Amino acid sequence: MAVDFLGAFGVGSGVDSKSLVESLVAAERAPTESRLNTKISQSETQISAYGTVLSALELLETAFDDLNDASDFESFTSTVSGGLTAAGTSSFSATTTSDAASGSYEVSVTSLAERDRWFSSGYDATTSILNDGNDFTLTFSMADGSTQTVSITGSTPSGVVSAINAADIGISASLIDTGADTSRYKISMVGSLGEDNAFTMTDDIAGGTTGITLAQSTTAADSSFTVDGVAVTRSTNTVDDLLDGVTLNLLSAPSASTGSLSIEVSTDDVEAKIRMLVETYNTIHTAFDALTDLDSSEELGGSLNGDNTFRTIKNQVRDMFTNMSSTPGSNLSYLSDIGIEMTRYGTLEIDEEELADALASNYSDVKTMLSADTENQTQSGDASRGIAGDALFTLRYLMDTDGPIRTRTDMATTRIADYEADLADLELRMEQVYQRYLKQFTAMETIVDQMNSTRDFLEQQIDALPFNNKNN
Repeated sequence: MAVDFLGAFGVGSGVDSKSLVESLVAAERAPTESRLNTKISQSETQISAYGTVLSALELLETAFDDLNDASDFESFTSTVSGGLTAAGTSSFSATTTSDAASGSYEVSVTSLAERDRWFSSGYDATTSILNDGNDFTLTFSMADGSTQTVSITGSTPSGVVSAINAADIGISASLIDTGADTSRYKISMVGSLGEDNAFTMTDDIAGGTTGITLAQSTTAADSSFTVDGVAVTRSTNTVDDLLDGVTLNLLSAPSASTGSLSIEVSTDDVEAKIRMLVETYNTIHTAFDALTDLDSSEELGGSLNGDNTFRTIKNQVRDMFTNMSSTPGSNLSYLSDIGIEMTRYGTLEIDEEELADALASNYSDVKTMLSADTENQTQSGDASRGIAGDALFTLRYLMDTDGPIRTRTDMATTRIADYEADLADLELRMEQVYQRYLKQFTAMETIVDQMNSTRDFLEQQIDALPFNNKNN
């Protein structure tokens, strides 16, 4: 930046030309700079507003996605009655998945699956010496005729337990503290459930030395039960390969009675999802209204007022809830048919009686109308996808990288870059204007200074003339 040297030395016109130039340049810059900054702010606001729109549509996508597949409607509950033990507790329970089917079954538990359990005689300490401290080998003979050997290098009860567990042969070992005054610690060896997992153990500990003596407390066995009178055995008490989508948990053998298992469709999950869909739409409706309301106190209130793209998006979202399903059921075609109605305020409300009746009497139609009875429906090409599938198709188009939302925000980002470039160009032009003005004012100051010098010279000459009045 140039310096006003003439003014600094008190010569020239006496005007602060540097400040005057800065004021002139600032006045010339202000209108264009203000206009560009306003446009940048408007574009940034538009980007933020469409970011709000995008977030809202993502919430709606999640809500519709929960009702898009046929499996979303296949929630079952299981009810067990009877089959009680002598203590009055259930002899079995059941859990279901979406693969289940409605039905009733008679179940009677005869016996539970068990595992081999062996316990050693007691040792005074976990570090008691076995086999006079020499290494030895344990040989496990399995029910299928195979054998497993485990080498014991830490010849103590604790060393035996560690070696068996490290061998990973399907047998777990532990030390049990009985609390007795002597022979306090016992080695426990436990196999897996089922008759095929029975085992015995031998060792090669030298005679006459401290070894391992085992006693069996339980014997490996399969579970035994009947379903609708058909005898069934399994090597486990958790049976998930008998009834599709049903896991039977055998708890204990009953005293006498046979239990009943009833599998029924549950509408509770679907009802909760429908309520969440309505709640999500109403939340979005409120947010969208604020974006077009010039009187809104929200930060982005009114920022998309008059925006045609946003108006189109808003209408498309509304249509998702008012249009007829592309896969109507026999009795249900619209969301209003199940009690989801649009109010005059643009929000949704639920007619509780209609919704309850639809779920109880026309559940199959609800499923068809929303999901098209499809699973993992393609989002490519033309198809009848049901209300949820059609909504997802539209939402994913709107949110796509080349959809209207991304297009508008990309355009706004580009405009911001252009405006910022214009501001940089403006700054360069203003610097040139500044230098030009300063040069002109400096030239003026030089001329004024020269004129002042001439005036001073003439005054001196006049003062030196003889008979000057000043001399009288």
